[in-house]
Amino acid sequence: MSRRRFFVPREQIRDGVASLPPDQVHHLRDVLRLKAGEVVEVFDGEGCGYLGKVQVHGTHIRIEGLEELPLPEQSRVWITLAPALIKSDRFEWILQKATELGADEIIPVATRFSEIRVPRSRVESRLQRWHRIVREASKQCRRLTIPQVRAPVQFQELLSLEQPPSTTRLLFYERAATSWRGACSLTDRVLICTGPEGGWDPGEVEEAGRAGFRIFSLGPRILRAETAALAVLAVIQFIAETQKHKLTIAD
Repeated sequence: MSRRRFFVPREQIRDGVASLPPDQVHHLRDVLRLKAGEVVEVFDGEGCGYLGKVQVHGTHIRIEGLEELPLPEQSRVWITLAPALIKSDRFEWILQKATELGADEIIPVATRFSEIRVPRSRVESRLQRWHRIVREASKQCRRLTIPQVRAPVQFQELLSLEQPPSTTRLLFYERAATSWRGACSLTDRVLICTGPEGGWDPGEVEEAGRAGFRIFSLGPRILRAETAALAVLAVIQFIAETQKHKLTIAD
């Protein structure tokens, strides 16, 4: 059995001691029923991980005697996934699986044909839930980092977001003339934009093209919104992991 893992914010790790947040204390003590002296892992969500032993101090539980874990080899590509908002359970599935597949940043996008809108009064609570989902997914898949999840933006806002000039911008449109098979060089940053259940409005696609996005289809089959987002992410991550020195999509 692999060691149990717990998330501890960096500011709560000092002098070889990690002070668990309340939700992690509950999970360790009441769910897993771990005892003092057991060895566990902690990670700070910003790239550092540690081994340490559980110590109980009254109602407080700390992980002490921390030893830093070696850093895993990191992908050379920073991947931002910008999926259109879809029904909550399916969008949350995207968040979970995108975390497992190595997305570094996730920007929910409201498009013309999005069936889902997040009212301003509910953005904060929705963000808290989304952050919890990617944090738990990071813990499960043994990532040391947690993806950044931004507040939802309108599609036009996404197009105007400031990005490094080197960013490869890709938008996937079911009616695009070009299938995603030809040469498409990747830089050290990639922005992936995928549409909603109702597809893209042609005007949005034209705007994206003017904003520097390359427009592709994913072949003859129409994929569900969540399938398209994760299929693209998986392919790009595979290339980033296997072709460290020449990150290109082969013919």
